[in-house]
Amino acid sequence: MTQDDDAATLAELGRELPGIDLDASSAARIARRARQGVGRGPSLVRFVEPAIAGVFAASYLAWAIARVLEALR
Repeated sequence: MTQDDDAATLAELGRELPGIDLDASSAARIARRARQGVGRGPSLVRFVEPAIAGVFAASYLAWAIARVLEALR
């Protein structure tokens, strides 16, 4: 499948959809909001949150290993 095939399929599906029932200001607001994210990279939170979770998991694992070694003495 090529992009032309995908575009043709999308256009065909779009003809079958009912028209949206929005006033002009709402449609403009939705379009403006959608365009703000186009071309931007992923959010920094996408990388920071897993890093924080990894640090927490590693510290918990280190604590658990320390407790097991303490119990084996």
